[in-house]
Amino acid sequence: MACNNSDMLSPMHESLLVPIVSYLPFKEAARTCTLSKQWKDVWKCTKSIEFNELFFVKYGDDFDDETREAQRRVFLNFITHWITNYQENVVHKFSLKVSDPENIRDVIERCVAFATQHATKELGLDFSHPKWEEIDFEIHDALFDLPNHVYGIASIESLKLYSCNFSLSKLLNFEALKDVSLGWIELAIDTVKTLLYTCNTIETLSLKKCWNLEHFDLSDKKLGLRRLVIDKCHFDCDYIAFSAPNLKFLKFSGLVGSFDIDIQQDVMEEAEIDFALMSEFDEKEFGNELYTLLEHLYSVRKLTVDSYLLQVIQNGDETMRIQCGLNVRHLTMKTQLHPQELCGFRFLLFSSPMLEKLTLEIDPQIILPDYKPPYDVDLKNFWHGPQIVYRCLIKTLKVVEVNRFRGTMDELCAIFYLIKVGEVLEKMIISVEKDEHVERHCTLARKLLPVTPASKKLEISIK
Repeated sequence: MACNNSDMLSPMHESLLVPIVSYLPFKEAARTCTLSKQWKDVWKCTKSIEFNELFFVKYGDDFDDETREAQRRVFLNFITHWITNYQENVVHKFSLKVSDPENIRDVIERCVAFATQHATKELGLDFSHPKWEEIDFEIHDALFDLPNHVYGIASIESLKLYSCNFSLSKLLNFEALKDVSLGWIELAIDTVKTLLYTCNTIETLSLKKCWNLEHFDLSDKKLGLRRLVIDKCHFDCDYIAFSAPNLKFLKFSGLVGSFDIDIQQDVMEEAEIDFALMSEFDEKEFGNELYTLLEHLYSVRKLTVDSYLLQVIQNGDETMRIQCGLNVRHLTMKTQLHPQELCGFRFLLFSSPMLEKLTLEIDPQIILPDYKPPYDVDLKNFWHGPQIVYRCLIKTLKVVEVNRFRGTMDELCAIFYLIKVGEVLEKMIISVEKDEHVERHCTLARKLLPVTPASKKLEISIK
């Protein structure tokens, strides 16, 4: 019997509908107005509000300044209308993302006042410009100061400030603060220390493109953090040291430096490391620093690495594998499977004897011009020559994902190899790049279907 979605949704009482839309992202909540007549205005009662300039203003090359200014006026009118007509007493989450705040200070003040009056627990203010993201790292002064009346919201649990200055002494009054994200601001390491050492409730810290940090040495006191993100921050000295026994997730994106990380091995679950800002090759020093970092992270079950690590990790004193072995079960490599990445590819497979899932994110990155292989190897014929027998390929690896497949010879050779030697593989999922050549990518991917696999259970799917 056919089901009518409208009939299924209509009997629900509005008291049930509002919590549903409040759990949805703001943009998705707005789309519920098409479900039925009863849902038409429910999204306007959501307790999770996100005013994002990028929902209205397009910063691509196809739009001129005049068009963008018109789109921006529509966005600002939308904000004013929404705030004026909002009827709920409490807002759980309020987020505002808008560039050039100097020109619309009155609108921003109204938004912040709205959030404080509705006792929001999660507040996000982002005044960074979308075009800043196009540059790997560039210093920008904060464009706005956090209004004083925000400091009076004792109930705030999450605070995210981008290109927005704040008063540290007043911020310390937030006794319920659990989640702090700071970005695009000048920030001293003493400020970070005071914040974390004083606000013991903080569990998540995210620093994005902050500058003027002397270093990141927080090793003199154990931290209560569960999640730590350091994303392309500028340090005078690239020294990362901390002790966080409760840490479950770490993301680091920046320059290679010295790492001294004290974590609880049975607690730490996931790490993402990215050195895309690096453009130079050092045979020994950087290879050894990356090796030390992976030793610190050996217990994580989920690990993401980038092309730079693949090109450099094996050029330290240890050229073949992490001696202690990695506990990783799901390994993601951001790679284009360029010949210069293959020794690192081998290094990580050899270091991951219990690997169950391998994800290859095909992502062209910097190929180091002064690269030297760590040992005598024919990189051009890497997949056709003698191969190490990797324990994971014959014992544990069951799933391989390839995302943004383009069908280059490097990609085809690597996937062909995995199909031929993966003795316990069950799934090979190939998702092609969705560009103007998508049909060609699909055609090349299908050439892998007739390959005789080492595993009788292997199913290959192409998306």
